[in-house]
Amino acid sequence: MLDEATAPTPPLNAQSQTGYPSRPSKQNPPRNEIIGGYVLDNATCVAWGSRIVNEPLDPEVLNDSVAACYVIMEKVEGKPYYGYFTMFGPESYKQYIVVTQRSRFRGWVGMDPALIPKFEEGEREAIARQLLEAEAFEGVTQYEFRTVLY
Repeated sequence: MLDEATAPTPPLNAQSQTGYPSRPSKQNPPRNEIIGGYVLDNATCVAWGSRIVNEPLDPEVLNDSVAACYVIMEKVEGKPYYGYFTMFGPESYKQYIVVTQRSRFRGWVGMDPALIPKFEEGEREAIARQLLEAEAFEGVTQYEFRTVLY
């Protein structure tokens, strides 16, 4: 019989090495896609929606956030952009993304971000950037390009 000092130690799993969960679970549900595009926070989204409808909207009022989201969807998903606009993340109406790329991916909530493939900006992002600058922010860069689980 081996004493505790000479007993082999069990291998470390990915979670214990990195602090991230190593597989999907109830607490870390699966995500089957990654999407890439320009991420906006709620205040920026509501400011953009307010400009489109030409009415003051308040980011602290849920109905105003919903209204802003829907008017931006109509703008982004129509001619000439044919893009996609959606919210994402653990809380509704807190983060939004103008989607320019998407791909199937077997991931899960809370996984190590280093394991998630990253999209690179290209031609579609140039078109989306033109939309953001012309329609929403008039040159103000309150958005960033990211790849996220969806």
